[in-house]
Amino acid sequence: MKRLYRLDNERKIAGVCAGLGEHFDADPLIFRLFFLLSVFFGGFGILAYLIMWVMVPLKGSSASQQPVAGRLHLSNTNRKIAGVCGGLGEYFVLDAILFRICFLVLALYCGAGVLLYFVLWLLVPRAPAPPSGASASPA
Repeated sequence: MKRLYRLDNERKIAGVCAGLGEHFDADPLIFRLFFLLSVFFGGFGILAYLIMWVMVPLKGSSASQQPVAGRLHLSNTNRKIAGVCGGLGEYFVLDAILFRICFLVLALYCGAGVLLYFVLWLLVPRAPAPPSGASASPA
C-alpha cells in the first residue's frame, strides 16, 4: 500500500504538495494551485494545508535529487530573472523566449503577467542542481 509523505527535497513551504504529487503520480503544481485557489473560497485551503503539514510525516531527503521527468521545474540554466520562462520552455520543449513574450504582453495588457510570473515563481520548485561530477565543460 502506498503511503502519503511530505517530501523534503521538492518542497516550497512544507512539502505537502510535493508529497501529494508523488502519491498521486501528478505534478505538484496542480495541488499548489488547488490550495491557492481554495484560499479565495472560504480559506479552506489554508486549514487543509496546515492540517496536512502537521499530520503527514516527512519522508526526508534520501530520495533522488534528479528532477522527475514530466514535472515542471524552474530552470537552473535558462534563466533571466527566476527561471520561470526557462522552466516552461524545457517542460513544453519550446523556446523560452515565447513564454517571455507572453508574460510581457500580459503585463502590458492588464498587469496579469507580473502576477502570474510571481505566482509561478513561488509555486514551482527549482530543479535540483546536477551532481558536482557532471559539471558542464566551458564552451
